[in-house]
Amino acid sequence: MKQRKRDGRSALLKGRYLAIAAVIVVLLGGGLWLGITTRGSGYPHTPPRAAPPAAPAQPGPASSISLDGWKLTIPEEGKKGNAAIIQPAAATPPWLTANPDGSLTFWAPAVGATTKNSAHPRTELNSLNNFDAGSGPHTLTAALSVAQVPSDTKDIIIGQIHGADSIISVPYVMLHYQNGNLRVVVKTTQDGNDAKTYPLISGVPLGARFNFTISDVGNGGMVFSATYGGQTQRVTAPIPTTFHGEPVRFQVGDYQQAKDSDDPNDGGRVTYYAINEVTTAP
Repeated sequence: MKQRKRDGRSALLKGRYLAIAAVIVVLLGGGLWLGITTRGSGYPHTPPRAAPPAAPAQPGPASSISLDGWKLTIPEEGKKGNAAIIQPAAATPPWLTANPDGSLTFWAPAVGATTKNSAHPRTELNSLNNFDAGSGPHTLTAALSVAQVPSDTKDIIIGQIHGADSIISVPYVMLHYQNGNLRVVVKTTQDGNDAKTYPLISGVPLGARFNFTISDVGNGGMVFSATYGGQTQRVTAPIPTTFHGEPVRFQVGDYQQAKDSDDPNDGGRVTYYAINEVTTAP
């Protein structure tokens, strides 16, 4: 009897061991199949690493020229039929184009709308800061290069002290770039064409970078200078009596002087790298 009980217990234990073994085999087999299925489906064994955060976008180059305090004349017809005025001044392609290096390119064709008292189209900045000639130091400085001149005259006025307010139609001081030569023309009368010319530098080719300064010193005199190729030419001039104390302002840009051309591709193209108006003497 006792032998039968021991045999029964042994059989029961063997059955339990076999059941546990079967469960282990099923679990191992399922894990193995799961691993095979996962690898076979093309998914990696380890989760992919997160991509690094993208670098923040870099801002474009800032213009080296501030247009604050200026308005812009363009050779496009405005409401009254004369050249349009953009105020406040802003890049206005194709007349005034901002470049990636921060410079500004002025394009003025030989054919286009003009201001009321001019025969020449222009793309030009006009200062909003009027002052009385001879009343105190006022200086305009610029760095630029001329890429194209009118085919007939090869002449562009690149900087001015111009009449304002009550004498707004009267040109006063005009800096010309003509065929590689720089000269300043100062009118000696408000009526008529009487003027005195002050030569500066010569031999400045198209595409070459140079600097100029136009200054009302504030003591009854003016100073004009230009620098190219490491050489600077500086001249002084008296303020004509007829302009002393009169309201004036600076103008700078591309006031091309074509006379007879009717080619819309003819005209002046000038790039400025710096334009500054300050109330200090040079």
